[in-house]
Amino acid sequence: MQIGDINVVESLINTEIRLAVLERAFDFVMRNNYSLTKPSQQDIEDFRKEALKDLQTRYPNMGIKAK
Repeated sequence: MQIGDINVVESLINTEIRLAVLERAFDFVMRNNYSLTKPSQQDIEDFRKEALKDLQTRYPNMGIKAK
């Protein structure tokens, strides 16, 4: 679905991926609050992969792929 120059579906999916990554990063920090351990770059990449997999499961007919 296109509105002006905005691909609404793509924007929505990108937003959901970013939100899912943020949620996982937040959960990680909360679980490790006692030491204020921050997620590594590998952790963030794993979060992204997990978020993408979740969206692919949620929207199996959309052909969602990582960029």
